[in-house]
Amino acid sequence: MGDGSEPKRDCALDVRAMAGFGRKLFDFDWDLTHSRDLERMNDGKIGHPFVFSDALIAWIVLLRTVLKTSYRLMLGIANHFIESSGLRPISLTQLYDRCNSLELDIGSDGRFLAFGRGNARPKPHPITVALDATGVSLNKYGGWLAHKWDRKKVSGWVKLHVAVDVDTDEILAFVVTDEKVGDISCTERLMDLVMAAGHDVGVLLADAGYDSKGNWNRYSRMGIRVCININSTQVSEKHAAKYPSLIRSHGCVVRGNHMRRILEVGRDQWKSENGYNMRWKVECTFSDLKRMLLDILRARTRWNCVRETLNKVLAHNMYKNIRVGMKGA
Repeated sequence: MGDGSEPKRDCALDVRAMAGFGRKLFDFDWDLTHSRDLERMNDGKIGHPFVFSDALIAWIVLLRTVLKTSYRLMLGIANHFIESSGLRPISLTQLYDRCNSLELDIGSDGRFLAFGRGNARPKPHPITVALDATGVSLNKYGGWLAHKWDRKKVSGWVKLHVAVDVDTDEILAFVVTDEKVGDISCTERLMDLVMAAGHDVGVLLADAGYDSKGNWNRYSRMGIRVCININSTQVSEKHAAKYPSLIRSHGCVVRGNHMRRILEVGRDQWKSENGYNMRWKVECTFSDLKRMLLDILRARTRWNCVRETLNKVLAHNMYKNIRVGMKGA
């Protein structure tokens, strides 16, 4: 959808999708290929052979992320299913080490702590992509701890920058940074990841934090319809309306044309005409992610914070994929 309409949320579908997501978590298939996976992993390995496949460990990581449990509690849950499959139980040390050594399909570059593609499948038609960022708190203390130990502040946060398919709320690409990195610096990396994953982007929506001549020109030249909320502080709309000749393209004709249209019909009408009103769907994505998986990170080290953030993204997309399948059924 990109016509600016705002459909009502289907709560009944949400309930069915969440129930289906819960069933999917325990409908594991790692045991079907466990022996074959171990044979491949141990081929040429020096030292002790692997006893538990990466697929099994990935399932445990996903389950721990969704259930928000400690490693000790996860040990009992995991071993219940592991022993039911005829395998010997995993120890706490093995569980911790394997979960934290599982390879992730992400990159890291300078100020970007991590970046990667979500596990969303490309659509057979052009999609509308919305960009935005949200903060995820680190080690947030409850009221009693804050009172007893005088911990009145959280110890910072990381920022999760995302590109979202507004039709499905799936996260197509993400960048994890610290709190000092601005939104605009992540635009090119996010869009490169989206297009590298095979997604055909027809419309790009973003708020004023992404308003730059470079963004307007770069993606307009690619044939993408760009709709970024123009930063009104750069030009006084009241003053420019009185003196229209003040509006110059300054090397960005597309942005200049949009600015003139805003002055002609007003910002609200401009948003409706360009489908900008669908940008709010990215806020729904953040809301769903934080309500289901919480808006804090329990990890202590920076690398494990990145891991936990990525696991939240993958779990969120898994739920959304189930929801989309039920909606189309």
